[in-house]
Amino acid sequence: MSSPSTTSFTQRPVVGVSRLIGAASAALSVPKAAPADSFVLHAPLELMARVQLLAFVPPDRRDAALAMIEWLVEQYEAAGDPVAVPPPLPPGPPNAAALVAAVAAGDQHLVDSMASAWLPQWSAAEVVGLVGEALVPSLAAAGHAPIAMALLLRDPSLPRTLLRGPLRSLAAQPAWQIDWYRSIVGNGDAGGLYDALRAAPRLGRPGSDFIHPLMSQAQQPGMADLLLGPVLAHRYDVPAALRTLTRIAAWSMLHDDPSQAPYGWSHALTMPQAVLGLAGAGVQARTALAVASTFALGFRLAHGTTALPERIHPVAAPASAGEVATAAALHEDAHLVKYTLACLHAAADDRGFAGLYLAAAAHLVEWWRANG
Repeated sequence: MSSPSTTSFTQRPVVGVSRLIGAASAALSVPKAAPADSFVLHAPLELMARVQLLAFVPPDRRDAALAMIEWLVEQYEAAGDPVAVPPPLPPGPPNAAALVAAVAAGDQHLVDSMASAWLPQWSAAEVVGLVGEALVPSLAAAGHAPIAMALLLRDPSLPRTLLRGPLRSLAAQPAWQIDWYRSIVGNGDAGGLYDALRAAPRLGRPGSDFIHPLMSQAQQPGMADLLLGPVLAHRYDVPAALRTLTRIAAWSMLHDDPSQAPYGWSHALTMPQAVLGLAGAGVQARTALAVASTFALGFRLAHGTTALPERIHPVAAPASAGEVATAAALHEDAHLVKYTLACLHAAADDRGFAGLYLAAAAHLVEWWRANG
């Protein structure tokens, strides 16, 4: 990729921020014809995260942050040919069950036809309510579809068509699922979640850092079924479970294998947080707990080199929300952008530990300064 320039935005005619975001959303809503690489897969999510970071960026740095949105569009447009315009569907109302069935059948063309026609007719909440339960367990699209849906719930003004690419990617590998929990019967105690994850052994990476093999390792017999099965519950304190998983992820960023900072520990926060953010919004609580905790377990099994402490304690924030948001908003890496926003959301959801999340975001900022 070419380096971004903060001058390109100011050299063009001034347009309103909403108009710029609308144009960027329209561009990034169109999937690419070739199988999505990491950049293409993340681009719609990155745009949503960059838009939401703007609220934390000081006014004197917002033009530079907006220039990065324009840069993202330029990179996306140069990343390959778009898919062909989807053929029109037969007349009739949107049918969420048919969309889910097309994903399960692996029919990417039909999925894109349905998504392009029907997503504009649904609100963000309706999308999650209609398809969330069926799609959240998917490990296709690097398990990132819940992040896309959760970001849309956070800012319903963003176009739902930004889900076109993620939905099309889900249909590429419909058999990739988190499904171990479906054979677990009974109702456990979600209060044991921290101890269950603390007991995770250190298996190391299964030959790959990609999401599917990491979570397949977590689903092998004797892992998720034994560790997480006893904590699965139909009703539980969702905010408490969310705090448990986000604290573990932030602690891991600060204290565990630093080589996993940019992708391993960043995903260990963004993915579980997104899934639990959908609990009760269309995703059953038990499903959300199973999927989110599997994500956390998968990263701890593969990347954990330091045992979790008996208890995680609050820490002082080394930087302000504005400082970490600005650093991320002006950086090229999509994972840093998504992770920083997730830390800011976690700090708002778990105020007593806000310093922990700001410290984790600042740590990743510094990692990129040292290694980028």
